Amino acid sequence: MSLTIQTSAVLNNNNLLLPDIHFTVERGEPVAIQSDIEWLESFHSLFLSSSPFIAEQPKNVFVFLQSDGLYTRLTPRQHIRFWKKLYGQPTNEENVLAICELSQVADKRLKHLSATEQRRLHFARCLIMPCEACLFDQPIIHADRQTKLAFYAMLEQLSDRFVIMTATSLEEAIQLGKPYRLNERGLHEVDDGTDTGQNQTQATPFHLEKISAKVDDKYILFDPLEIDYVESNEGGSWLHVNNETFAAPLPLKEMEERLRPFGFFRCHRSYVVNLQRVREIIIWSKNSYSLSLNDREKSSIPLSKGNYATLKDMLNM
Repeated sequence: MSLTIQTSAVLNNNNLLLPDIHFTVERGEPVAIQSDIEWLESFHSLFLSSSPFIAEQPKNVFVFLQSDGLYTRLTPRQHIRFWKKLYGQPTNEENVLAICELSQVADKRLKHLSATEQRRLHFARCLIMPCEACLFDQPIIHADRQTKLAFYAMLEQLSDRFVIMTATSLEEAIQLGKPYRLNERGLHEVDDGTDTGQNQTQATPFHLEKISAKVDDKYILFDPLEIDYVESNEGGSWLHVNNETFAAPLPLKEMEERLRPFGFFRCHRSYVVNLQRVREIIIWSKNSYSLSLNDREKSSIPLSKGNYATLKDMLNM
């Protein structure tokens, strides 16, 4: 059985609160929706309301929102015992603590825990609560590496549930699950780019000296090696250079062809990266990878599963 979510556009005094939406979630196949925070808040409200938004409403839904709170006087272990009693579940608390990377702080009061440790405790409740569907709002935003690893480990435990996640960053949405982009034109699936790997190492005779971007009434010309990475943008591209972003008119495919001779790699359908900027290749799970850059922002951009294998071959890993 799948979970089908569908609604017509929602208006309030001629203001569009939410566009047409239609998508299906399968058990064990997480879906991630990227959009602006206003769209996501409307989506959360509608998802949690009793409406025909969901074809067959799940019996129980776990929800994690950024605004959720915890009991600051309790420890993670006490929270877990409280939830076990609340939901009537004989869950192994040590196993939950280990999955959520909380074993070392299990008996510390929450007021002594960091924000990311408290977030991992929210995740722990999902492992205890009996539910059919889970909604996570920006679960890895501003998260440290330990929290991201804990979240992916937890997702492995949710293979029997419908999992929906929301994110304001496309990079995060791609890392989290099957990515969709939500905007005023509706909900659209983002291609994961796994079919592009076979052409990565093809040589091209075209050599370029400058890449142009338009800013107001002028063009800025960049040396290709100045560029950290390039992101697809509705028929054009975003150039990421020294912590700034510039719009370029060329589609990503053409940008890839022009930059390939300078050591750029199509790591994902929506991204081309300067390999000289790559510091780490991170494996979050068997289907989720990312590249950590040594630019000013310490950017993290997605790496598709097919292109991970290609990159390993290129780097003789």
